[in-house]
Amino acid sequence: MSDNLVIAQVSDMHIGASDVLFKGINARQQLIKVLKVLAKKPLDLLVCTGDLAALEGEPEAYAWLKHLLSDFPHPYLLMAGNHDHVGRMQSIFEIPDKNITEGMLYFSRVIKTTRLLFLDSTSYRIPRQQLDWLHNELSVHTEPALLFIHHPPLLCGCQFMDERYPLQNRDELWQELVQFPQVEHIFCGHYHTDKIVSKNDKFIYLTPSTVFQIDTENDTFLIDHTKPGWRMIEWENNYMQTYVDYL
Repeated sequence: MSDNLVIAQVSDMHIGASDVLFKGINARQQLIKVLKVLAKKPLDLLVCTGDLAALEGEPEAYAWLKHLLSDFPHPYLLMAGNHDHVGRMQSIFEIPDKNITEGMLYFSRVIKTTRLLFLDSTSYRIPRQQLDWLHNELSVHTEPALLFIHHPPLLCGCQFMDERYPLQNRDELWQELVQFPQVEHIFCGHYHTDKIVSKNDKFIYLTPSTVFQIDTENDTFLIDHTKPGWRMIEWENNYMQTYVDYL
């Protein structure tokens, strides 16, 4: 079996409690169209990197998404964003207890020999429990690992999001990450844009939303465009290829 790992990342789906327009856009139909494209790809994994729900973890949104994903032909993993509710996610999606500690959804997986790490930034922070867990994981497992977080661990040159909604303890998280060279690639959502930011030989990949993208040059909220996007990740022999597609 090949160790070539193929992952699709979707983020910031903002599914509402009903099939109503979200900022004039049908978020459910956007996601349906994206998943139809991804269903035809040879994926090992689909990762949904948070803000599954539109506002505050609406259970109706999770129930709809669970039904939609029941027909998706590839394995998937869910992460929580600041618009999600971990308790309701666990109940509706039947997330294993081992993935949740003190109400936070963070965990690791090994798929095709590659370690994947997932953090929970629903509180706009990575709390100390998670920082300690991450430190231990990376101290014990020294092989290259891919890290997924809803919020990026740096400011990213996106004015509105950097000023209004950044990760609050990003410096604390970055101090942990710089200790471990095996984490070079960090995949995030939250910013509703496609961008790559690098620092200390690490790369932060911002993945667009399936609903709308935010203008990065404006310090007030402004939609750049409403094309739904996703990221493809291909990892083989410690070599990364990644790109964003839009419908």
